[in-house]
Amino acid sequence: MLAIVSCASNMVKAFSDKELVITSIGIPAAIAALRAHYNGTCVKKAVIQAAFGGLLMKEAFKMAPKLEEKSAWNAWQAKLMVNLGASLAESAGDEFVFRMDIGPLWMLADSRSIRFRPAINAVVAPVVHFIEGSRLDWERSFKYGTFAFERGNRGDGTLNGTGALAYSNANTFTTNKDGEHSGHELVHTFQYRRDAMFPLRFENLLPDLSNRLGDNWVDDTGWSINWGLQCAWADYRGKSKDFDIPMEKEAYYLEKKYRKFY
Repeated sequence: MLAIVSCASNMVKAFSDKELVITSIGIPAAIAALRAHYNGTCVKKAVIQAAFGGLLMKEAFKMAPKLEEKSAWNAWQAKLMVNLGASLAESAGDEFVFRMDIGPLWMLADSRSIRFRPAINAVVAPVVHFIEGSRLDWERSFKYGTFAFERGNRGDGTLNGTGALAYSNANTFTTNKDGEHSGHELVHTFQYRRDAMFPLRFENLLPDLSNRLGDNWVDDTGWSINWGLQCAWADYRGKSKDFDIPMEKEAYYLEKKYRKFY
């Protein structure tokens, strides 16, 4: 455990608020500018809207590590902030649509209607957790607004059948029965929502898939593609998937700075 803490302490030095601003504000604003230019709408307005949405996401990310000890109201406040921020950013330069993930479903609300649609990754992820032997924790699921699972752990704290203290998949996560490390995994679920707004998704890589999905499903595969690419980079460079990839660096940085558990 001391080795893990030491490694994490060294690793988070490579991540700072600068990178948090880039991922949560800079990149969404740049994509919004391109979208507005393509749609023939006001680029300046789109950039401002996306930047404001990114700021909301950034503040929600800062709250995530502390939610393990906070109330359900605080958890839902952060979840609403990250979803509103992402919705503002991804709608910049186009019609505003509020999109929020709630377990396997997404709520889509615009000026005309409110709809609920299943999402690819959000439906597959719980099935994977069940297959792996995790049990659904309804209390924490309602608290965090996303499926939280639990499984037994060994004497060293790692979960049975894994070498991890806790782990996540898209907008779901598994911890021990005490919910330890939920804050760290919630950062990953917020990354999932942020990544869903980026164009790197299965439907953009496979045009036929987009035609088949139509309006019946939400393509939320951005997180999985991003995670897979980062893990492939780690394997190629001989780096650790648990500490060296940007998504983990961000989670450890936020946990260290805003929960101060080291």
